Amino acid sequence: MRFLVRLSNERKYVPADRHHLTSVAYEAVRPLGGDIGNLRISSSAVELDLLIDSKANSNRAVQALEAKIGSLVTIRELDVETALMENTEAVKLGLALFNEERYWESHEALEAAWRRSSGSEKEILQGIILLAAALVHLQKSEQEITLSVMKRAYEKLEKYDNEHFGIILSPLKEKVMGMISSGQPAFFKIEARH
Repeated sequence: MRFLVRLSNERKYVPADRHHLTSVAYEAVRPLGGDIGNLRISSSAVELDLLIDSKANSNRAVQALEAKIGSLVTIRELDVETALMENTEAVKLGLALFNEERYWESHEALEAAWRRSSGSEKEILQGIILLAAALVHLQKSEQEITLSVMKRAYEKLEKYDNEHFGIILSPLKEKVMGMISSGQPAFFKIEARH
């Protein structure tokens, strides 16, 4: 079984702490036959994939992780079918998750709408998905990859100026270009009208 576990970042870990925290998390769940994958750090949470053989062991693993890292914020079983959402709902959810620094989950939600879109909508969604992917890399302290993916995102958004999905694209593009130009990516929110 695979779970997405989000623990409170009460101790103010930063992405550079990722390798250390991966070791700490692995040592916490290893006695239960668990494994850790894809640990990411945002300002409010430490996210990780927990691989474990049963729900009973997942509860014990979460308790062990809470003792070492921080209190449980959310847990979601992965590898299960999720309900199909309308594009408007998927985009709204994706943007909300993005603004909570839940970039991996944002990517997932936005991808559902992207698959059913075409033309400019599809390209704009791809740009926003790439921004989420870039910030997943920032959560892993992979700055060069972050900047590279941000450039690809900017290229998708570059030719669009109007409002799409409630997002006024010009300020978003300015923010992204500023980070690319300075070489200093940072977590940010996407302003949207709903």
